[in-house]
Amino acid sequence: MKRDMTGSPYIGSKGNYPVEAEGVAELLKKDDWNTMRVEARGDVYTVWLSGQQVLRYQSDSAIAKGPVGLQLHPNRDMQIDFRNIRLARLSAEPAELK
Repeated sequence: MKRDMTGSPYIGSKGNYPVEAEGVAELLKKDDWNTMRVEARGDVYTVWLSGQQVLRYQSDSAIAKGPVGLQLHPNRDMQIDFRNIRLARLSAEPAELK
């Protein structure tokens, strides 16, 4: 399974994956709709796939404001569909990761 199907964060201009989401292979429905929730609070990113948390990552390069992007890699045999996209402003900072 490729990282771009896992909810793992793709960070930086050189495009690296500093941490891998866990348990995705068991949760990902390859021929059906999947539900993914991504939460960014301060410098902590949390990702859920099908209601199960698969990633919690504290970034050392997080920025306070920026665009939200949905990406599909060019020049590859790939397809993606989006539906029911919702954005919300979050107010509280998360507890620090230990």
